[in-house]
Amino acid sequence: MARDANMARLFISLGKKDRIRPNDIVGAIAGETGVPGRSIGGIDIFDNFSFVDVPSKDAAHVIKVMKQNTIKGKTINIEISKG
Repeated sequence: MARDANMARLFISLGKKDRIRPNDIVGAIAGETGVPGRSIGGIDIFDNFSFVDVPSKDAAHVIKVMKQNTIKGKTINIEISKG
């Protein structure tokens, strides 16, 4: 799948086992970082982790802010995806 060059893929250490849904991720990022929900791209949720695409220009800000926050009450590890 071709990825948008203006988007950065972030790894999040929560997944299906945490009962996480795409709108939980979008809501947390949009609510905490001020990045509009509509500018958040694709979200892939696996059993133990998830990926979310955010605008590249906002990636560092999203990581910095979200490291201090939780999604559904769970602390998360969030970083640029190595994949």
